[in-house]
Amino acid sequence: MEFPAASALRGCVPWLGLLLAIFLLTLWIPPTTAQFDIVSTIALEGQDVILRLRNTPPDDTGFIWYRGIEMKYHKFIGSLVSYSSEYLTGPKYSGREEITIGGHLIIKNVTVWDRGNYTVITVLPKSRSEIGFGRLRVSRPVSVPTLLASITTVTENEDAVFMTCNTDESSTNWLFNATSLGLRERMKLTKDHRILLIDPVRREDAGSYQCKVSNPFSTAESAPVELDVKYYSSAPVWLIRDMYKHNNNNNNKQLKVDSNVSYRFFFFSNEKSKVMKLDLMISSITDQSSFSFPIFMSNTVNILWNKITLRTIGVRGTLSVPTLLASNTTVTENEDAVFMTCYTDESSTNWLFNAMSLRLRERMKLSQDHRTLTIDPVRREDAGNYQCKVSNPVSSTESAPVELDV
Repeated sequence: MEFPAASALRGCVPWLGLLLAIFLLTLWIPPTTAQFDIVSTIALEGQDVILRLRNTPPDDTGFIWYRGIEMKYHKFIGSLVSYSSEYLTGPKYSGREEITIGGHLIIKNVTVWDRGNYTVITVLPKSRSEIGFGRLRVSRPVSVPTLLASITTVTENEDAVFMTCNTDESSTNWLFNATSLGLRERMKLTKDHRILLIDPVRREDAGSYQCKVSNPFSTAESAPVELDVKYYSSAPVWLIRDMYKHNNNNNNKQLKVDSNVSYRFFFFSNEKSKVMKLDLMISSITDQSSFSFPIFMSNTVNILWNKITLRTIGVRGTLSVPTLLASNTTVTENEDAVFMTCYTDESSTNWLFNAMSLRLRERMKLSQDHRTLTIDPVRREDAGNYQCKVSNPVSSTESAPVELDV
């Protein structure tokens, strides 16, 4: 619907006279009630938006709309005479505006240039009027952000990494392995949340990172950045194997181990609190291999070795991936129970839910060896991906996910 020319208002002299008088005013007209106003609105660019009126007086005879808060002619959009449905347009009319019979303003194909304040005057009998104000906010669909990392392959406890989310949006969040990132004490975000610092990096930080930006209408996620964390294997001391006495002469002893890792052995003198160290590299050894190598005790530092403790180092080979099986993967809320069993030979078993550590609810129970999880009854918040994770002091591995549909 388009506004006709101003000549359409001929014959409506009293109403037109009030309209022209309002154009000549440079001061605001005080409203008779604080309740009449425009409902402030948020719209997405490209949509048709309606600026609605609230608490319109029942005896209105017409409406006058302005861009901004000044009621001057150069801000005039258009006017409507209620009883004759006749219109008048002004300098701020772009061809996309339309005033409804109820006085609401429709703006078609709204753009960011339409955002801002609006003013409306409702014309009442006996040359009275009321003024309402409101605001239109227009958002653009968010653009996909770009995530850049200062480095993607790092060494545990030695390196730091900076990740920068390049975006113009004000709302930025971070994802780790497709779920919301829980900040650890070694992680810091800048005030605008666009830069993530991890210092120092540890092995549990390895994984996929993304930044997610949003406005009231849309969201977008960056492409993932994979962080690879290298770390040194360390083996635990399992038991004291033997005690040997040595004198000032050089000695050779044999220590049998099963290993494919490099170790540094430290030998302590109980009397002098001195320390000697020996680096040993053992390679190409399988888990079943038996290998002996000499430990050479040197007295070049003129220490009398009265007693040396030798320890057996136990090292595991590569862990086998566990298998996770569920009694049922499609269940009904509050009616069914589900049992999940993790098949593994390892003694340390933990559970993951949607790639995060599972927090046991009161309806969940674990067997004594932690290999069987029972959920009874199942509820909708239990729906998702489950995994079991097994580990030894050197490495860990996870089962393939089992998805529970509730």
